Amino acid sequence: MRYDLMIEPMEWSYSRLTAFEDCPYLWLQRYIYNIQGQSKFFAQYGSLMHSILQQYLTGALNKQELVPYYLSHFTEDITDKAPSHKIYMGYLEQGRQYLKTLSFPDRQIIKVEDRMQFQFAGYPFIGFLDVLSEDENGKLYITDHKSRALKPRSNRTKPTLSDLELDKYQRQLYIYAAAVSQLYDRYPDYIEFNCFRTGTWICEPFRYERLMAGEVWAKRLIEKITVTNDWYANLDFWFCKHLCDVAPECEYEEFL
Repeated sequence: MRYDLMIEPMEWSYSRLTAFEDCPYLWLQRYIYNIQGQSKFFAQYGSLMHSILQQYLTGALNKQELVPYYLSHFTEDITDKAPSHKIYMGYLEQGRQYLKTLSFPDRQIIKVEDRMQFQFAGYPFIGFLDVLSEDENGKLYITDHKSRALKPRSNRTKPTLSDLELDKYQRQLYIYAAAVSQLYDRYPDYIEFNCFRTGTWICEPFRYERLMAGEVWAKRLIEKITVTNDWYANLDFWFCKHLCDVAPECEYEEFL
């Protein structure tokens, strides 16, 4: 089969790229065979929190309504079973505590959950920007809500594993920085993560060299995906059981 003929006209995204890094067979199922996945616990939890933050930042929910809304929707919207009761209760309580003490930076909100179509690394891209805001000094911020417990940069001479993980997730924000540049003729001044489970804000100045590195990464990966014929499965128990949304349709899952 000429997979390249189906891949070349595609519109790309950060998630479409990282899906291939996670598991080429997952990518084949999702983007070639269009298998509709089923969101699992962690994805459903993240979607609920994103929805609540979107409603808060657009004025649909006030601060006093956040926790009641969250608690009433937790059991309604999160239908998949958590890996353990401890994780279920931990996520429930972390979300409650975060929303109870929520204090978003005092900035002008420009965009919330905005769908963007743009060019990146020479390819058509799509992305959903969580928040674009501006402070009183006219500085632009791209903010991404994350359930993952990322850690601030250590600034050590040799990057730690947490630093490398932060770099990996920042690629998405640098892709969105390119979109902001095309929309507003300027790059953001800062990129930041709102790690809502832990209440951690990680804010760093925009660095053009990281944008260029992201372009190289995206271009090489798209070229690799386009010519591949080896759609192997990355058999990882935790990923397959608790993160992969097409696992119920995957014949390899029985080997785990």
